[in-house]
Amino acid sequence: MQVTLTIPDTLYQRAQQLALIYQRDVAEVITAVLDEGLPAAEGDSVDWVEPDEAVDREMAAYIALHPTLQEQYLGQHVAILGGQLIDHDDDLEVLSRRIYARYPGQFVWMTAVQETPIDTFRK
Repeated sequence: MQVTLTIPDTLYQRAQQLALIYQRDVAEVITAVLDEGLPAAEGDSVDWVEPDEAVDREMAAYIALHPTLQEQYLGQHVAILGGQLIDHDDDLEVLSRRIYARYPGQFVWMTAVQETPIDTFRK
């Protein structure tokens, strides 16, 4: 079934960022996030969204580096690998292309540096 949704630009940009990180199509990412957030039907699963040590490690490094990154790169996109800042750019797409060319097959944490390191969602 095909459905058309209207979502805020910021939400779509976050979905694009996840798509770049997981090297998936944006529609696939949105579907996976909805599948994870909604009560699952029996037998349904999204096998590419699994806990990953590399993701956890680089996210923790980003959070630890955030105060310094915020001072120098607020509003820019950064790439973290091996617990270190490896690149940055104003444009996430440009940064992603460079990172995937230089580090094929490796997970690299890429995100926009904002006031807080990780968005907090509340009901």
